[in-house]
Amino acid sequence: MTSTDDRIATEGGPHRDGLFERVTHLQDAMHRLGADVIRLQTQLTELAAAPEPQKEEDGGAPPFIFNMSRDAYKGELATLVTWVNEFLVPVYAGSGEDLHGDRASGRAPWCPAWWEHHEAVGRLHALRLAYEELCDTRVSGPSGPAVWHRDHLDPALERLRSPHGPFAACSATTGHRGSTRSEPA
Repeated sequence: MTSTDDRIATEGGPHRDGLFERVTHLQDAMHRLGADVIRLQTQLTELAAAPEPQKEEDGGAPPFIFNMSRDAYKGELATLVTWVNEFLVPVYAGSGEDLHGDRASGRAPWCPAWWEHHEAVGRLHALRLAYEELCDTRVSGPSGPAVWHRDHLDPALERLRSPHGPFAACSATTGHRGSTRSEPA
Protein backbone atom coordinates (compact mmCIF):
# COMPACT_ATOMS: atom_id res chain seq x y z
CA MET A 1 0.00 0.00 0.00
CA THR A 2 1.05 3.52 -0.61
CA SER A 3 0.59 6.52 1.56
CA THR A 4 -2.34 8.89 1.09
CA ASP A 5 -0.09 11.53 -0.43
CA ASP A 6 1.19 9.06 -3.02
CA ARG A 7 -2.34 7.95 -4.01
CA ILE A 8 -3.55 11.52 -4.38
CA ALA A 9 -0.55 12.37 -6.55
CA THR A 10 -1.08 9.39 -8.87
CA GLU A 11 -4.89 9.50 -9.20
CA GLY A 12 -5.10 12.60 -11.27
CA GLY A 13 -2.29 14.86 -10.43
CA PRO A 14 -1.45 16.84 -7.37
CA HIS A 15 -4.27 19.37 -7.83
CA ARG A 16 -7.33 17.24 -8.59
CA ASP A 17 -10.28 19.33 -7.32
CA GLY A 18 -8.04 20.87 -4.65
CA LEU A 19 -8.05 17.60 -2.71
CA PHE A 20 -4.28 17.64 -2.29
CA GLU A 21 -4.38 21.16 -0.82
CA ARG A 22 -7.18 20.20 1.57
CA VAL A 23 -5.31 17.14 2.76
CA THR A 24 -2.14 19.20 3.21
CA HIS A 25 -4.13 21.79 5.16
CA LEU A 26 -5.63 19.07 7.39
CA GLN A 27 -2.19 17.55 7.99
CA ASP A 28 -0.83 20.94 9.01
CA ALA A 29 -3.79 21.43 11.38
CA MET A 30 -3.16 17.99 12.89
CA HIS A 31 0.50 18.85 13.48
CA ARG A 32 -0.50 22.10 15.21
CA LEU A 33 -3.02 20.23 17.35
CA GLY A 34 -0.38 17.64 18.22
CA ALA A 35 1.98 20.43 19.30
CA ASP A 36 -0.84 21.92 21.43
CA VAL A 37 -1.44 18.53 23.08
CA ILE A 38 2.25 18.19 23.93
CA ARG A 39 2.32 21.75 25.33
CA LEU A 40 -0.79 21.08 27.47
CA GLN A 41 0.63 17.76 28.72
CA THR A 42 3.82 19.56 29.75
CA GLN A 43 1.80 22.20 31.63
CA LEU A 44 -0.26 19.52 33.38
CA THR A 45 2.90 17.70 34.43
CA GLU A 46 4.33 20.93 35.84
CA LEU A 47 1.09 21.67 37.71
CA ALA A 48 0.98 18.16 39.17
CA ALA A 49 4.59 18.48 40.36
CA ALA A 50 4.06 21.91 41.93
CA PRO A 51 3.34 22.02 45.69
CA GLU A 52 -0.25 22.70 46.70
CA PRO A 53 -0.91 26.32 47.56
CA GLN A 54 -1.30 26.94 51.27
CA LYS A 55 -4.88 27.45 52.43
CA GLU A 56 -5.55 30.77 54.05
CA GLU A 57 -5.77 30.59 57.82
CA ASP A 58 -9.07 32.40 58.00
CA GLY A 59 -10.65 30.66 55.01
CA GLY A 60 -11.47 27.35 56.71
CA ALA A 61 -13.94 28.07 59.47
CA PRO A 62 -17.22 29.83 58.89
CA PRO A 63 -17.66 33.23 60.51
CA PHE A 64 -19.52 33.57 63.79
CA ILE A 65 -23.26 33.39 63.15
CA PHE A 66 -23.95 37.00 64.14
CA ASN A 67 -21.38 38.23 61.58
CA MET A 68 -23.17 36.59 58.63
CA SER A 69 -25.47 38.05 56.02
CA ARG A 70 -29.18 37.41 56.47
CA ASP A 71 -29.22 34.52 53.98
CA ALA A 72 -26.06 32.96 55.36
CA TYR A 73 -27.47 33.34 58.89
CA LYS A 74 -30.61 31.41 57.91
CA GLY A 75 -28.59 28.57 56.41
CA GLU A 76 -26.21 28.43 59.36
CA LEU A 77 -29.12 28.51 61.83
CA ALA A 78 -30.73 25.54 60.04
CA THR A 79 -27.45 23.63 60.35
CA LEU A 80 -27.18 24.63 64.00
CA VAL A 81 -30.76 23.51 64.75
CA THR A 82 -30.00 20.11 63.28
CA TRP A 83 -26.75 19.77 65.26
CA VAL A 84 -28.36 20.86 68.55
CA ASN A 85 -31.57 18.85 68.19
CA GLU A 86 -30.05 15.68 66.78
CA PHE A 87 -26.76 15.59 68.68
CA LEU A 88 -26.35 18.02 71.55
CA VAL A 89 -29.75 17.70 73.23
CA PRO A 90 -30.07 13.91 73.11
CA VAL A 91 -26.47 13.32 74.17
CA TYR A 92 -25.82 16.13 76.65
CA ALA A 93 -29.02 17.94 77.63
CA GLY A 94 -30.97 14.74 78.12
CA SER A 95 -34.50 13.75 77.25
CA GLY A 96 -37.85 13.59 79.00
CA GLU A 97 -37.54 14.68 82.63
CA ASP A 98 -33.94 15.82 82.11
CA LEU A 99 -35.21 18.61 79.86
CA HIS A 100 -37.71 19.89 82.46
CA GLY A 101 -35.01 21.19 84.72
CA ASP A 102 -35.22 21.54 88.46
CA ARG A 103 -35.92 25.07 89.57
CA ALA A 104 -35.44 24.07 93.23
CA SER A 105 -31.81 23.21 92.52
CA GLY A 106 -31.41 26.18 90.21
CA ARG A 107 -31.55 24.41 86.88
CA ALA A 108 -33.81 25.93 84.23
CA PRO A 109 -35.52 23.67 81.68
CA TRP A 110 -34.28 23.33 78.14
CA CYS A 111 -36.36 25.65 75.96
CA PRO A 112 -38.10 23.71 73.19
CA ALA A 113 -37.73 26.79 70.94
CA TRP A 114 -34.15 27.62 71.94
CA TRP A 115 -33.45 29.27 68.55
CA GLU A 116 -35.75 32.13 69.63
CA HIS A 117 -33.17 33.18 72.24
CA HIS A 118 -30.37 35.18 70.64
CA GLU A 119 -28.02 34.42 73.51
CA ALA A 120 -28.64 30.71 73.08
CA VAL A 121 -28.03 30.92 69.32
CA GLY A 122 -24.72 32.69 69.88
CA ARG A 123 -23.53 30.35 72.62
CA LEU A 124 -24.61 27.21 70.79
CA HIS A 125 -23.02 28.34 67.53
CA ALA A 126 -19.75 29.04 69.34
CA LEU A 127 -20.06 25.63 70.98
CA ARG A 128 -20.51 23.94 67.60
CA LEU A 129 -17.53 25.78 66.10
CA ALA A 130 -15.39 24.67 69.04
CA TYR A 131 -16.73 21.13 68.67
CA GLU A 132 -15.72 21.01 65.01
CA GLU A 133 -12.21 22.17 65.86
CA LEU A 134 -11.53 20.30 69.09
CA CYS A 135 -13.27 17.01 68.43
CA ASP A 136 -11.23 16.38 65.29
CA THR A 137 -8.30 14.68 66.98
CA ARG A 138 -6.24 14.92 63.79
CA VAL A 139 -6.24 18.69 64.33
CA SER A 140 -6.48 19.08 68.11
CA GLY A 141 -4.74 15.93 69.29
CA PRO A 142 -6.15 13.26 71.58
CA SER A 143 -7.02 15.70 74.37
CA GLY A 144 -9.12 17.95 72.14
CA PRO A 145 -12.49 16.37 73.03
CA ALA A 146 -11.75 16.65 76.77
CA VAL A 147 -10.88 20.32 76.31
CA TRP A 148 -14.16 20.83 74.45
CA HIS A 149 -16.14 19.26 77.30
CA ARG A 150 -14.33 21.15 80.05
CA ASP A 151 -13.84 24.56 78.46
CA HIS A 152 -16.85 24.83 76.16
CA LEU A 153 -19.69 22.37 76.71
CA ASP A 154 -20.01 22.51 80.50
CA PRO A 155 -19.92 26.33 80.80
CA ALA A 156 -22.35 26.77 77.88
CA LEU A 157 -24.92 24.35 79.30
CA GLU A 158 -24.55 25.85 82.78
CA ARG A 159 -25.21 29.34 81.45
CA LEU A 160 -28.14 28.34 79.22
CA ARG A 161 -29.88 26.44 82.01
CA SER A 162 -29.01 28.74 84.91
CA PRO A 163 -31.83 30.45 86.81
CA HIS A 164 -30.74 33.74 85.24
CA GLY A 165 -29.98 32.33 81.78
CA PRO A 166 -31.95 32.76 78.59
CA PHE A 167 -34.23 29.75 79.29
CA ALA A 168 -35.22 30.86 82.81
CA ALA A 169 -38.75 31.96 81.80
CA CYS A 170 -39.40 28.94 79.56
CA SER A 171 -41.07 25.65 80.31
CA ALA A 172 -40.22 22.32 78.77
CA THR A 173 -43.94 21.44 78.75
CA THR A 174 -45.68 24.72 77.89
CA GLY A 175 -42.88 25.95 75.67
CA HIS A 176 -40.93 29.05 74.92
CA ARG A 177 -41.52 32.32 76.69
CA GLY A 178 -39.52 35.39 75.92
CA SER A 179 -37.76 36.74 78.94
CA THR A 180 -36.57 40.09 79.98
CA ARG A 181 -32.95 40.74 79.40
CA SER A 182 -30.90 38.09 81.20
CA GLU A 183 -28.20 38.97 83.66
CA PRO A 184 -24.63 39.04 82.39
CA ALA A 185 -22.63 35.83 82.57
